[in-house]
Amino acid sequence: MLKICTDIGGTKTIVGLINDQLEIVDSQKFATNQTNPIQEFTEIIHIAENYVHHFDDVDQTTLNIAMPGPCDYTQGLFLNPPNLQSYNEFNAGHFIENNSRFKPYFVNDTDAAILAEYQYMTYQPKDFIYLTISTGVGMAYIRNGELVSGVDGNFGEIGHTIIKSDSNYQCPVCKQYGCVENEISGLAISRKASSILNKHVTTEEAIEMYLQHAHSKITEMIDEVMILTQQLCTNLFSIFNINDIVLGGGVTQSNLPYKSSIEKYAQSHHLIQNSTLNITISQLEANVLTGLYYVNK
Repeated sequence: MLKICTDIGGTKTIVGLINDQLEIVDSQKFATNQTNPIQEFTEIIHIAENYVHHFDDVDQTTLNIAMPGPCDYTQGLFLNPPNLQSYNEFNAGHFIENNSRFKPYFVNDTDAAILAEYQYMTYQPKDFIYLTISTGVGMAYIRNGELVSGVDGNFGEIGHTIIKSDSNYQCPVCKQYGCVENEISGLAISRKASSILNKHVTTEEAIEMYLQHAHSKITEMIDEVMILTQQLCTNLFSIFNINDIVLGGGVTQSNLPYKSSIEKYAQSHHLIQNSTLNITISQLEANVLTGLYYVNK
């Protein structure tokens, strides 16, 4: 049976049909409406209804949705998503049930991603972390082969923990200086590069400049981003007593040397020197969307 699944990101939303082999039968992408959640979810419902009318063997009432946290995933209530501040206190569950035939099921986007990653790993460790670095930074955790979600689905909200004690940038959401998301995410790289060059610079442009050694200040900035990421992953290896971290998200799909640099740093600084510490770069193109198949299985 096909399931209708939706991945709501800070910049784009994908609604797709997923089969039991975790294949994307069809998908539609549109820019996330960052200021109007009613229009956002009206568009999602519209696409979902079209799938019901035009495809056979579709679960006609289930709508699985991955939302960027923090949220109350038991009811689909947005609490304080950093990149969707206009959604605060919007109850997507109530809206969907009042405006469609669908029964919505909600999950954190990184939780959906780790479910897909677990299915595709060539070996399946009992415990591992999934860390996504894209527009924001998120984390999910498989323990003894089971997803750990926390009391309301917000386990792993690592993006607004502190990683840089001497940062001069105050996060507009958590009001702290030096939080993970504002130091190592794609948006952070773009913001820092734009400040250095006094013009808008995309994440991709900044990374390309780094790889080409085109600007010393850009090189220095991304070197620091990489060191902070290495330290974060080493912390995760130690705190959760794991051997495996899977890195996902658009920034990790670049040519920055995440795997080699993190493994080298971790092996040098982890207290248990004979531990095998593995970094795997995700090879799944749409792990959040496909992982949603398992949300209400």
